[in-house]
Amino acid sequence: MTGAMTGAMTGARLRRLAWLAALVGCAVLAAPRGAGAQPAPQGEAVALLPLDAERSLEIYGQPVASEIARALVAGSVVVVVVGPRMAVPDRARLIVDGTIALGKAGAVTISLRIRNTLDGRVLETLSATAPGLAKIDGAAAELSARVLPIVRDQLAALRRPVEDHGRVAEVRPGSAAAPAPAPDRPVLIAVTDTRRRQLPGPLLGALDAAVASWSRAHHRAVQKAEPGQLEPRLAVHTVASAGAELAIGFWILDYTAETGKPPMARARVRVQVSDATSVVFDRVVVTDTVVGDPGLAPAELAARVAREILAILRPHMRRSVPAWR
Repeated sequence: MTGAMTGAMTGARLRRLAWLAALVGCAVLAAPRGAGAQPAPQGEAVALLPLDAERSLEIYGQPVASEIARALVAGSVVVVVVGPRMAVPDRARLIVDGTIALGKAGAVTISLRIRNTLDGRVLETLSATAPGLAKIDGAAAELSARVLPIVRDQLAALRRPVEDHGRVAEVRPGSAAAPAPAPDRPVLIAVTDTRRRQLPGPLLGALDAAVASWSRAHHRAVQKAEPGQLEPRLAVHTVASAGAELAIGFWILDYTAETGKPPMARARVRVQVSDATSVVFDRVVVTDTVVGDPGLAPAELAARVAREILAILRPHMRRSVPAWR
C-alpha cells in the first residue's frame, strides 16, 4: 500500500473519530436516558483526561479519548472530559487517563489506567496495540469495549458502604445471637515461572501478590499449592482432598520487558482453574504491550502486567465459575 493510500485511510479514520468527538462533546456531561438505560447515581462522574502522546501522535489523543468517552456514555456512565488546564471536578469518583506510544515496526499502543480520585491509587490498567496508525481506531474501539465493565465494577465497589468497626451489639439472655459471617472459602493458588533461568523475573513476585489480593477481594482464603499438584491429571483430586472450592494455577510462559522512554512489557501466562469435579478453564492469557510511565521501576511495570493478566481473566472467570463474585 502506498504512503498516499495509507495517509488517506488514516485521514478518513481521523475524520470519523473527530466526528465522534463532536458527538460525544454534546453528551459527556450526562448519561443517556433511553429505554433500558440506568443512569449512574448523582455525583458518580468519571473524569476523562487527555491522553499523553509524543509530538508525532498528539493529533490522535483527542479522537481516541472521545471514543473512550462515547463508549462510557453509551453504557450510562456520566463522563466529564477534563481539558489540559482544567481541574478534576469534585463529583468525579474515578479518573481515566493514558498514553499513546509508538513501538517497533510502526506499532501503536494505547494504554489506559483507572485511578481513584481521592488518593490517586491506580485500580486497573489495560492496553491495546494497533499494527500501525491506519488501525488505531480499531485499538481504540477494543479498549472502549473493555474499559466500560471495569469502570462499572469500580464505581459499584466505591458505592458499597464502609464497614462500621465501632458498633457493639448487645445480646440479652434468651435472645438469639446474630449469625456469624460466613468464612471465606478456601482456594488453592500456585504461581510459577516455567522459563529455564537461574533467577525468577519480576513478574513472578508481582503476579503472586496480585493474585493473592484479587482472591481476597473475592472473599476467598488463599492456600498456597505446589504447581505440580495442579496439573490437569491431579488438580481435581488436589481440590477434593484439600476441601477447597477451587484451585487456580498460573504458569508464566513468557515475559518480555523493554527499557526505554516509556518502558514496555508483555506476557503470556497459562491459567488453569479446577474444582472438585473437573478442570473448568485452561487457556493461555496473552497481554497486549503494557506501557509504563518514564522511569517506572521494573517491579512496578511487572505489577501493571500482572493486573492486566487478571483484567483479561476476569470475564472468563465469571463465565467458568458463576460463584466467583
